[in-house]
Parts: sequence; structure tokens; C-alpha cells
Amino acid sequence: MTMIPPIISRPLPNAVTYDLTLKNLVTITLPSGSQWTSGLHFHQTHIEYLRVLKGSVRIRLGDENFVVTATPGSSQPLEIRVGKHAWHEWGRADPNDETEVVVVERTDPEDGEKAVFFWNLNGVILHAQRMVKPRLVPGWMFGVFMEVWVSLQLFAIFGVLDNFPVVFDVRGVSGLVPGSRRDKFLHWVEQLFARVVVGAVAMIAKVLGISAVRKEFTPEAEYGSGCFEQGGDGLDGRDHMDNKK
Repeated sequence: MTMIPPIISRPLPNAVTYDLTLKNLVTITLPSGSQWTSGLHFHQTHIEYLRVLKGSVRIRLGDENFVVTATPGSSQPLEIRVGKHAWHEWGRADPNDETEVVVVERTDPEDGEKAVFFWNLNGVILHAQRMVKPRLVPGWMFGVFMEVWVSLQLFAIFGVLDNFPVVFDVRGVSGLVPGSRRDKFLHWVEQLFARVVVGAVAMIAKVLGISAVRKEFTPEAEYGSGCFEQGGDGLDGRDHMDNKK
């Protein structure tokens, strides 16, 4: 049986370490020089909290951009609340600052999805980085294939584990809509694009037999916990946590 490590690291330029040791808490460390960001995204069924323990973090939350710096020795680190459907992205405030950045992510509800998300996200990315181009295949063709193949796997994960990437930044055209109706319009467009794009790509992935949650990337306890409907070698994403409460 292959042991799935609770600590996962990726190298520069997007260096990051995910510590999944503690239940329902993910500790993310970004070393000096890392260009990693979370990517602009939102969650439909979870409230997220970001607790900055060390260093300075640049955060986009909705239409706001700001920097949060941890206070050394503080017993109550500042925690940022990210509501459902709120666009957000974070990363190092200064990639070249010598201080590492440490942020703890948690969600409400605490259903274990975040750890499963990171195990499978990193499993796909790290597996792709280890793949070797066949000798007779042109480099450009292999590159295109890998980009499409990895994207299909990632979008399958996004659709099942409540992580919707922003595929069209409608806030850039928000001035065309009257102020009193703008928020409702943006909300509607956000949901439409996310559901259509993620849903369509995830459906293609499913037809090709790509599972969102895979046994080779997920610890046995989490994979067999019953949080999702199991299907074949992967999970199809029907959440059953409500039946356990």
C-alpha cells in the first residue's frame, strides 16, 4: 500500500508547501522567491478563512486589493473571512522578500474537502511534471497534449470539490451596468460562466474516465470515509456529509 504524505512540496518558480497534517486545517508555506498564487476563484458551498501566521500576503477579495502582514508573537493572528461566491486570490506581497509566508486555510463547514482537494490537485500536477516526452513525439505536440490533459483533470477536481476558477473577469465591464443592478448582474454572470465552463469540461473529463478524487492521490481514510459517492477508481462528487450530521 502506497503511503500518501501529509506534506506536499512543489519547487520554484511557484514553490509551495502544503501541510495537511491537522484535520480541517491546511498550512501553506511560500518561500522567498515564490511566484505562487491561489488563482482567482470562488466557492459555492463553503466559507473560507485565511489566517496569516508569518510574512506579508497580498489579497484580492471581491473588488478590494490589500496587504495583510502577520504580527510577530501575536497570540491572535488576523483571520480574513471569504464568504460564499466571493472572488478571491492571494499570494506573497513581495516575492523577493526574504521572509517566508505562512497561511492557514480552513473552511466552514469543516468537511475535509479542502485537504482532499489539495491532495488531488498536487497529485495531478506533480505526476504531470514527472512525465517524459516520448522520443518520436514533437515537443510542441507533447506540450499541447499535457496542457489539455492536465486541465481536464484539474477541472474535474474543481467541479467536485467546490473550487470555481474565474474564467471571465466581468468586473472589467461592470461600468456598463447601472449601479443599483450591478451586484446582481455580476453575481449572475459569475455563476453562469463558472457552471457552464467547469461543468462542460468536467463532463468531458468524466466521459474520458477521469475521476476527480483518485485513490493513488488520496489517503485511504479520506478516500473511504464516505464523504462522496464512490464510482470505479474515483469519486463522482455527490456529497453525503449532510446525512452524517
